[in-house]
Amino acid sequence: MSRASNANLQDKDIRKLQILDKRYSRVVGNPKELYIFVYPSGVKTFYIKHKKTSIKLHNFREGIYSVAEARCDAIDLLHRLINGLDLKENKDKYLFKHLFERYIAQKRKKGLQESYITKVELTVKKYIYPKFANTDVKNISYTNLLEILNAIFRPNEIQSSRLETLHRLINHISNTFELALKDRYIEYNPISSLHNEFPTVNKFKIMHQLDTRLPALTDDNKIKEFIQELKADSKMALQTKRAVYIQILSANRPINTVSAKWRDIDLEKGIWTISAKEMKTSVEHIIALSSQMIKVFKEQRLFCDETLSPYVFPSLESKSGHICVETISKAIRYVNNKNYSGLITSHGFRATFRTICSKNKAELLKLGITDEVIESVLAHKESNKVKYAYEREKATIEQKAKLMQWYGDYLDRLESLFD
Repeated sequence: MSRASNANLQDKDIRKLQILDKRYSRVVGNPKELYIFVYPSGVKTFYIKHKKTSIKLHNFREGIYSVAEARCDAIDLLHRLINGLDLKENKDKYLFKHLFERYIAQKRKKGLQESYITKVELTVKKYIYPKFANTDVKNISYTNLLEILNAIFRPNEIQSSRLETLHRLINHISNTFELALKDRYIEYNPISSLHNEFPTVNKFKIMHQLDTRLPALTDDNKIKEFIQELKADSKMALQTKRAVYIQILSANRPINTVSAKWRDIDLEKGIWTISAKEMKTSVEHIIALSSQMIKVFKEQRLFCDETLSPYVFPSLESKSGHICVETISKAIRYVNNKNYSGLITSHGFRATFRTICSKNKAELLKLGITDEVIESVLAHKESNKVKYAYEREKATIEQKAKLMQWYGDYLDRLESLFD
């Protein structure tokens, strides 16, 4: 038995290796640097010896990781070592935090919005870094991650189950592991399968008979009540209140509201231009400013120093940043100490705008405002690929201006935004 173990062990030989009270090793051979550790627990682990260093491969598991697979991995690793692979550097390279940094760097190279990248970083660092930042991805198991994800999921809190966060997190973790897989540092990437451990957001909402759309105010009386509460809120920071006003009046995506830059806004011409790289649709968006929006912007400008920050709503914590989406989202949910959570969201004001326009379609058509103009204001991407390829403009700036002024006046008739 000893002669065989020192020459060229096979799976049957590994199975016959006795379990002793102390760990011991045997030469597996072919290549000669391939060994196996046999532990008192019964675990048998392949490793290679290289320059007085033991490098762990994987545990022997019949039908899963055999001698043949260990030999392939040993030869591959030895080849890389001979060609200059630095084990210390290699070890640090595959710590989760370093792989995640590479993943984020690639996202930046793709030209994605910095606000989105920052959100990804904050989410992963909040939930994954505390336990796995300095862990080699080889040592992060499926069940390790499932334990963390189970702690995030709130199945009994219908309105705040955290499922969207959870599924996004799985995608980011899986993409991080994918880098190690492509380097052949790990054998497979099981992380995407974690999606199957949890219901989808839509399925969860259907199970609990929830409207899958974002909450929004669509009843005139409720909209009036909300505006009254917003005006009466003396504790809300004035800058935040103005950002909420702009969110209501512009029907923008919230990220475009909070990241508004003075250089993109022409108050004289009444035009706000958002570049293609800052838009979800990757198409430049031109907003016609209503008199109500212009009034808010002019008031906000009195309190801004453009030499310190380019943003309309600068962050008080960072000279180079702007307020975050959650700032206005939270302000909207708890305006004037009332709990609007589950009733309205900052993004929901886009639905408010669309619903009011639909309810008043006849009046708008008399003004020459069609559905195309409304969709243009909402900056929705054309679903028809052929039409999208050829159509450059859904509406003129004059049509947009007419619609946005009509909408501002409509809200004023419900409850004047300004006393």
